[in-house]
Amino acid sequence: MYSKSPFLFCGVVLAIACSSYAQTYDLPIIFVDTKQKCLDNKVTEKIPATMRVLDGATNNVADSAKGTLYDIGIKVRGQSSAMFPKPGYSIEVRDEKGEGTDVSLFGLPPSDDWVLHGPYVDKSMLRNALAYWLFRQAGRYAPRTKHFDLYINGVYRGVYVLVEKIKRGKYRVNVSKLKEDDIAGDSLTGGYLWAFDKVGTNTGGGGSNNQGGIEAEGFNTSDGLNVILHYPKKENIQKQQEEYLKKYLNDLEALFKNGKNGDGYEKYVDLGSALDYVLHQEVTNNGDSYWCSFFLHKPKNKTNKDGVYTEGKVTLGPPWDFNLAMSNGGMMYGGGNSWQIESSSKAPQQGGGGGMWGGGMWGGGMGSLKAPNWLVQMWKRSDYQNELKKRWAELRSGVWHTKVMDAYLDSMKTYLTKAAERNFKRWPNLGQNSGQGDTDPEPMKYCNGSGSSGMKMGMGGNNANTWEGEVEHLRTKMKERMQWMDQKLGFTEPAAPVVTGPVDTELHWPHWEKDTAKVNPPLAFQDDFSRLSPTNFFTVNDNYLEIQTNLGGTFALMDLNGTVLFKTRIGKGLTTLKIPGKAMNKHWIATLNGKMLNR
Repeated sequence: MYSKSPFLFCGVVLAIACSSYAQTYDLPIIFVDTKQKCLDNKVTEKIPATMRVLDGATNNVADSAKGTLYDIGIKVRGQSSAMFPKPGYSIEVRDEKGEGTDVSLFGLPPSDDWVLHGPYVDKSMLRNALAYWLFRQAGRYAPRTKHFDLYINGVYRGVYVLVEKIKRGKYRVNVSKLKEDDIAGDSLTGGYLWAFDKVGTNTGGGGSNNQGGIEAEGFNTSDGLNVILHYPKKENIQKQQEEYLKKYLNDLEALFKNGKNGDGYEKYVDLGSALDYVLHQEVTNNGDSYWCSFFLHKPKNKTNKDGVYTEGKVTLGPPWDFNLAMSNGGMMYGGGNSWQIESSSKAPQQGGGGGMWGGGMWGGGMGSLKAPNWLVQMWKRSDYQNELKKRWAELRSGVWHTKVMDAYLDSMKTYLTKAAERNFKRWPNLGQNSGQGDTDPEPMKYCNGSGSSGMKMGMGGNNANTWEGEVEHLRTKMKERMQWMDQKLGFTEPAAPVVTGPVDTELHWPHWEKDTAKVNPPLAFQDDFSRLSPTNFFTVNDNYLEIQTNLGGTFALMDLNGTVLFKTRIGKGLTTLKIPGKAMNKHWIATLNGKMLNR
């Protein structure tokens, strides 16, 4: 796993350019060495390489040999983005036997699989980080991110974003582990992790590489949706398990067929996640929403004391892929404001079909790439709309308040100022449309290409002449979208946020070290995928609140303007309270120690 660094002095074949050798960076640095092998989007399998990681308060390129060294497998990731001159990469950290091994990078919970996202058409370099942060602010897991500088084979590749790959795990998608013999009863009911997506996302390399069609990655539902299996993957799932999940989804789809209006959908779909996920896709104005990169999961069945399913339902999320969201769609998606879930022009199968969609670039049947009918029909129901409006008011009054978002963007703007200067010196694409087929000023080493990846296709929407201009464009468009949704959903934002974060602050930075096994290497991750318990949440049963917490402290109900309607001290564990008269029949936010407590 460990070997001598190739970056020891200027002048050797793989040496970092002398002009940057003495530079000190304010971000972590990752150095990848592919051992003189080509790393481009034609490579369909991960190639062996090494990776050094420098993660100090400041980091000097000359100190690369001091970085932590890992053996990895690496390949270009993505489909359309794989053809950018600055693509993203998938990496697997490997042990001496070449098998995946869990390590912590930049303080994030350990894993063997990671994504190195290359923000190219997103010239703010913030869209994915902001989108995931917003979802975590709502109290739900989304991949955590960390910006860094990347070198490959001694050549500076610009500012990248380390992103947690969406996987099952205690600190990621926290569903139970499915064993080979979990083929009957409650053990069969979870956990599952899948995506409605294009074929080729789990097989092959970048671009439109599709090896084996949907049968190689999952199955089609009765409505023709592509179910791309992420856990268990197709090669590992048992026949009974796949049949169970397929029947579950088909039964859900059947609630909206043959004249049925979907009554009973709440027995199949976790409503809270269906509210938060849809609001998140809409507030980010994501042109890819609902028909690709749409992850869902299903925990094992669990009932409460009344025999009602409280877990085990289809749960929407985590969200994924926002480099073309937030008014950065360019030629691919229409401009202006509309509900993405109602849009007939964004999805390939729904008419329009111009440009890259019309040609069927991704195969697998264009009819498979569409928003699930059950979700579209849920959206049209008055009971769903009523709950959607309530949840929007709660989020916008607190953790999605304009001032909370401003504080996040301001902090990231300060943090990345110098990094942005480095990045756009390396990639001088500010003020111009960017996308597939652009020329790389410093092409990858050991590849025969000229730096251009074929037909040019601009995909970025805004073209500010400065990085600061791109960030401010992002901020402005997000606020415009929020205000448009306020108007559509009948809400007025209060002057100040009621709450600024969720109770579960570990959604952002978990204390994963407390679960680290005391074995070598010291960062080996204990294989414990039990649900985090006790969790922090509340439920409403008639006129009573049931509050579950492992923290205890001050519990309060506050109206949407921040007025305290009720306050009391509660201990750890389960607390049952009658809803006080002042809060009865009013819209309130439940808080614990000043933070938002989710249902």
